Amino acid sequence: MKPVAYQPSASHSPLLPISPDASRPGSAHDTPGSACPQAPNPGPADSSPYIHTSNSRINTSTLEETLRCITPEFPYTTDLCTLHTLPGRAFPWHWHKEVELFYLQKGTLDYILPDGQHTFRQGEGGFLNSGVLHMTCCPKNQVCIQEEHLFLPSFLGGQENSILTARYITPVLEHPDMELYRLDPAVPDHAEIIRLMKASFTCYESAREGYEFEVREYMSRVWRILFSHLKDFHGDKKKRPHSDRIKTMMEFISFHYHEKLTLKQIADSAFISPRECSRCFQETLGQPPFSYLTDYRLHKACSLLTHTHLSVTQVSAACGFNSSSYFAQIFHRTFGCTPREYGRQNHTCV
Repeated sequence: MKPVAYQPSASHSPLLPISPDASRPGSAHDTPGSACPQAPNPGPADSSPYIHTSNSRINTSTLEETLRCITPEFPYTTDLCTLHTLPGRAFPWHWHKEVELFYLQKGTLDYILPDGQHTFRQGEGGFLNSGVLHMTCCPKNQVCIQEEHLFLPSFLGGQENSILTARYITPVLEHPDMELYRLDPAVPDHAEIIRLMKASFTCYESAREGYEFEVREYMSRVWRILFSHLKDFHGDKKKRPHSDRIKTMMEFISFHYHEKLTLKQIADSAFISPRECSRCFQETLGQPPFSYLTDYRLHKACSLLTHTHLSVTQVSAACGFNSSSYFAQIFHRTFGCTPREYGRQNHTCV
């Protein structure tokens, strides 16, 4: 199925705020045997560069997500994710060093990548490569339950200069057709991958003696199947240049959102023309640069309203809005309530 450009809406805003105690994106359990380190309480939005969840954090400057349960000692974890329980039914733009394997137990799930929207339905699965910028959304009025496996490539390949890494791991990581790979249960090899994922999930959750060996064996068998399918691609697809550019411009906006920005300033941060900048945002995020900038400012405003005692006027100015009346108007249009109402309902600052 050909991907289509993602069209943001109020219910699927890429930068809808995440509750401080939300999980990633909604987890039924943590690492077996022992609890993961507790997530720190988020401070005021202007003093912390992170969006915190119960078991991960996203650096709002680089968009990198760091998972608490991924450790050098055992760089693998699983989640049973319930995306429909998150505000806006979405997990915002991010990327992680871990590769991700997932299986959709129930519902429908949209993965939004720089190349467009990819819809996964109940019974299907997928492989998301390391470092791929993405967000996930659950359609309205649906329950979305997803088994998820995340691990660093070193979990299977060992040292960077090992034969396993060079011969089997790196070719998959660097293949342009493997940014997001769909697993169709009607395809025998794909069905086998899904079976191995389910077995690994159950094994990891049991925490029985030797489970570490077993889950690595399951994931090794999965990787061998993925590697065997590289020959199916013709190799004429090239990595899209927009991915690195959009990350650079998003990072620039995260540092300068409170200033009066021009299209040229945003474009200059990625060493491209304003026209190319607009095209890059439209083709990757499905929205113009200033629409993304407004979403980002609103996201920061939500954090300030939640974690500080600043007035609506002060929040408006701190987030780069020219007037508090315009800020209140666009805030209400996006979230269905006024900034003051939002602050009263979600305030956590003592």
